[in-house]
Amino acid sequence: MNEKNKNLHRRAAIITGWVFTAVIAFFFLGSLIAKDRTFSEKENRLLEKAPGINAGQIVTGRYEEKFETYFSDQFLLRDMWIEIKAGFDRLTGKVESNGVFLGKDGYLIEGFTEPDKKNLKETCKAMGDFAAEHKDIKQYAMVVPNAVEILSDKLPAFAPAADQGKYLDALGKNLEGQGITFLDMRGVLEKNREKKLYYRTDHHWTTEAAYLAFLEAGETMGYKGKEVEFEALPVTGEFQGTLSAKSGFRSGEKEELEVYLPKDGTVSAVVNYVDEQKKTASFYDTEKLGTRDGYACFLGGNHPLIRIETPTQSEKSLLVLKDSYANCYLPFLATQYRKLVVVDPRYYYGDLEELMQVEEIQEILYLYNVNTFFSDTSLQMVLKGG
Repeated sequence: MNEKNKNLHRRAAIITGWVFTAVIAFFFLGSLIAKDRTFSEKENRLLEKAPGINAGQIVTGRYEEKFETYFSDQFLLRDMWIEIKAGFDRLTGKVESNGVFLGKDGYLIEGFTEPDKKNLKETCKAMGDFAAEHKDIKQYAMVVPNAVEILSDKLPAFAPAADQGKYLDALGKNLEGQGITFLDMRGVLEKNREKKLYYRTDHHWTTEAAYLAFLEAGETMGYKGKEVEFEALPVTGEFQGTLSAKSGFRSGEKEELEVYLPKDGTVSAVVNYVDEQKKTASFYDTEKLGTRDGYACFLGGNHPLIRIETPTQSEKSLLVLKDSYANCYLPFLATQYRKLVVVDPRYYYGDLEELMQVEEIQEILYLYNVNTFFSDTSLQMVLKGG
């Protein structure tokens, strides 16, 4: 009987091994054979493409890194596995997944890691050089702290998130020393922490937070934002942000998304999406509310170049170099400037110098969130003309 039991156990182990191998092979081959996805609606980001064979990258190990990222992004049934992993993490008490913390009071909070010093130095230098070349143009920088900084008390205990504050202090000092006025929003956001400043399932700030920053910035930029009264209008209660999809946490949670409209209804605009050759009279694309990326209702998402013309009494023109945090902020600025020229350096490949001359730019505003500003390299490339 003992020999018989041993044989049964041996067979079971062999069968289990073959089944495990078959499952791994199925998902591996399936991931390679299946058509590559270019965009993840759940995570609201572009997915890695298959890397080309390059001898130099193979020698340095860069090819292996790219292939690993590509394979991870294209893994068969990726979205399902993310949710399964998140469920298992919750059962084991884990409070972090894919760089997102499961915070208190229903908040998902994206972590912050120390920026690459070389990249940050080059970005600041490019901004300083650009300011020196255009001393006749007022330049402002608003780098908005994320929830990990303002709502740090919502983080789980012992969350290993770096301090954004000290980097903002150094950044502000650096830019001010190069002639760029730094608009520090930490004070006004911290003072209004009882309000909903960030979405619970998304990495963006809310329209309410953007409005508070708009009023605060007016004190320095020389406009009177309080002269236009706005009314908050909820446009959906079914918004679910990208942090939920990225982490797998709170996959069933939905929340409210608001837009702010002038109470008198007199301010209008012509919004020209230049590359798409499309014009509209609205800042909002309500069709996006029914998609995974509900935040894209602001200006329809990110675009390389947008020209916004308004009937305001001001004759000033403003160039905004930005990331998606600016999308819900721009309707407020449109009440103060006759023309806004909006460039997202991540997608823009035109000549910035030529654009500024054609549009007769008088002021420049850099508007980013901290996580994007400290990690992105596209801004320095656009400023250098590369």
